[in-house]
Amino acid sequence: MRIGYYFGIPLKVNPFFILLLAAAFAWGRLIEALLLFGIVLWHESAHILMAKVYRLYVTDIELLPFGGVTRLESLLQLNPGIEWRVAMAGPVSNGVLIFLAYGLRPYFAVDPYWFDFFLQANVGMALFNLLPGLPLDGGRILRGLLVRRKGFNEATQVAAILGQILSLILAGLGIYVLSLGKLQGLVSVLAAAMLFLSAKQEQKSATYIFMRYLTHKRQEIRRKRVVAARELVATVESSLGEVLQHIQPPYYHLIWIMDIEGRLVGFLGEVELIAALFEHGFTHKLGAVPVHKI
Repeated sequence: MRIGYYFGIPLKVNPFFILLLAAAFAWGRLIEALLLFGIVLWHESAHILMAKVYRLYVTDIELLPFGGVTRLESLLQLNPGIEWRVAMAGPVSNGVLIFLAYGLRPYFAVDPYWFDFFLQANVGMALFNLLPGLPLDGGRILRGLLVRRKGFNEATQVAAILGQILSLILAGLGIYVLSLGKLQGLVSVLAAAMLFLSAKQEQKSATYIFMRYLTHKRQEIRRKRVVAARELVATVESSLGEVLQHIQPPYYHLIWIMDIEGRLVGFLGEVELIAALFEHGFTHKLGAVPVHKI
């Protein structure tokens, strides 16, 4: 559900997050919940800032019970290797808040309860988001590292499955806490349900990201009829990742391929290069990719 814009970016709140606020109000912990809301925005702001550094387009922000999700448009189109850096910015931002809290404490009279709550919230958010499963930051870090050896689709599948396993563990812990008569376990169960659903959605989105890229390129060509192109020359020993480093949007690229003797053996279009990246990963050699013969 969209509630407005955050620095021009659509800001959404997941229904489970609203349930969390309602539960906090019922337990007399609304102020704590609102403070968490602010910490989540700070965390997501760090992702946005890092995305802007790499000139990535942020489509929207969604607040979830376990934190938030900053969605980037066609991340692989530009350079998937930076995903782990963008993801790492969130937990690091929580570390900055912890450092500032300790550094400023001698100069301000702060109630020990609120100081401890602030620290625990930041430590908990940083550590939880570093768990290696999508859609958590740790899952995005893992995918950003795996995608160089595996295809984007396979790396996403691995990280998403880990996210689902983590959600089941969290649900089990929540049910155990509930069995002890503590309602705090309900929050864990809600967060686990949202984590599981989000991980499933990440699995489905891998294919959609590729299709969106292809659709964008094809529509651009149909709309403009003629687009500016750049030519690149690579050898059969060049990796797909090495070629991708030289792609510069908004051009459309043609990659001429030579054998080790310097003879021209064929060419690839940019769309075909991206398809190979999704399927095989960054380290795959051009010589192992089907090309258009001359």
